[in-house]
Amino acid sequence: MKNFLFLLVCFFFSQPNHAHDQPPFVESLIDDPIELSKKIINEGADPWSEAAKERILETYGSGNLADASNKSYILLESPSLVFDYFQGGFGNSQELLSKDIFLKILNQAVNSPVMASTEVAKASLDQSLKEYLLAYSIAKKFKESNSLSNEDAIKFLENRFGYEKLRFAKNLTNTSSENYNQVPNKKNAKKVISKINFIKKTYPNQIPLINVLAELEEFYQLLKDANIGLTTYVPYNNFQNSVYKLNKQRINERIQWRSSLEITYPTNGTVWIAPGPVEIEWTSSNLDDSKTIKFFLTRDDVVVQVLGVFKNNHFVKDVNLRKGLPAGNKYKIMGIELFPINKYHIAKYATPYFTIKKEDKIPEETIVETPSEIAEPQADVAEIPIEVKEINIEPVQEPVKAVEKPVVQIQKPIETIAVAEEEEKEIVVSEEVKVPVRTIFEGRKISYQKELVVDNETITISLYDHGRADGDIVSIYLNGEQIVAKHTLTYKKKSFEVKLNLKKSNDLFVYAHNLGNFPPNTVSIEVKDGSSAENITLNSDLSSCEAVLITVKQ
Repeated sequence: MKNFLFLLVCFFFSQPNHAHDQPPFVESLIDDPIELSKKIINEGADPWSEAAKERILETYGSGNLADASNKSYILLESPSLVFDYFQGGFGNSQELLSKDIFLKILNQAVNSPVMASTEVAKASLDQSLKEYLLAYSIAKKFKESNSLSNEDAIKFLENRFGYEKLRFAKNLTNTSSENYNQVPNKKNAKKVISKINFIKKTYPNQIPLINVLAELEEFYQLLKDANIGLTTYVPYNNFQNSVYKLNKQRINERIQWRSSLEITYPTNGTVWIAPGPVEIEWTSSNLDDSKTIKFFLTRDDVVVQVLGVFKNNHFVKDVNLRKGLPAGNKYKIMGIELFPINKYHIAKYATPYFTIKKEDKIPEETIVETPSEIAEPQADVAEIPIEVKEINIEPVQEPVKAVEKPVVQIQKPIETIAVAEEEEKEIVVSEEVKVPVRTIFEGRKISYQKELVVDNETITISLYDHGRADGDIVSIYLNGEQIVAKHTLTYKKKSFEVKLNLKKSNDLFVYAHNLGNFPPNTVSIEVKDGSSAENITLNSDLSSCEAVLITVKQ
């Protein structure tokens, strides 16, 4: 679960550190991440020295670290910061957690709080050491080169308190098991058990991160109301209260440093002439000049032209509008940051609507040809502008010799492998995806992620938002036919039955009508064939769609 709980394990704690020689931080009154990082490294010299690193490795480098299967206990460090986690731009919307592991955590939090607390401490030690070593490597590079990029500065600030957290996690492993303050509320205790049973019955074997965090927040509050389990264990309670304050501070800092983009030209009063060259102007924050931005031209919120990818120099000219653009006043420019520092937050901006008019043409009857113009044309063919349009044409069935279709080898996703190990019976996921005729739909490229092989001709498809519900609107197409129209994704599943074509591979793809607040547009899809199920995640944006092939086993 590599990027899974990045927020929930980073600490900002400002009390003196007696386990280490001095605190590794400076009050973050400086709003520039590079200057703040330099100040912390220069004034907190000991944590970033070679001797400090060796001492940390010797003290915490072995013997107390969590097993790989128990790292998800890190969820319990700060269970009440659920949606702040995503607002800070830390959440990986594509992360999944095993339902069995999640239920194990919840049951231990109720029935074996000391054991759960110990696992939290071990997971914290493991993650804290990784964070400290990452921050140390950035500090070392800065000392050697005396230069620091914006990207490295933000990484340093996000990871610097792994150093401090090691001591608190270590203390939690050494606490007595006789530190309870329970006066159970039996009525509310029943609600805790009901919540666990609800999760057990409701979710598939792999639960999206956003759902895990939302359920955990509610469960933790029920646990407090019932005054039982982990919330009555004093050492853990003290630990968790401190973590909340530190994580809250970290979120507030990270939001301040998120990248942003604003297109200042064109505006709602702009009139462009097509075809012809145009200019784009923009401003940005927390985006290095070396970063790139991709610009799209949309009409009625559908991409009609990719204008190009440009360095973040805030101005570009001679961007050519293509021929064939119809006149109208429903055009926008959308800009999207490429290769972001924080992959869970992408800077983007869409302008207000503006107008495009057609280039005025000289009437043919007014053109007078001279003898030289009537002469044999000498222009090179390559210089003659020719408009090429992509047209979807259904293939004509002709009695020609069959040709074997090419195949694309794709790697089976990690989450699919994990599910396969846990379930004896499930939908088969093919490692070969046959390339279908449909590779473009309404100007958008279609990329196939995997092929599912199901047992039955009729299947049930369920949709829900994979990540934070941020207003994503999608349509779903099966074999080119729309089966779900402009549906706004939520955490609640939308289910429907479809009938597959037995004679071919059926292509199912997601068409995005917007990018929501956190692009790309990501959909979780559960496919059930009556006896087994498969969960897949498909992404789409305004220029491409992800798809799967579904074949009925013969």
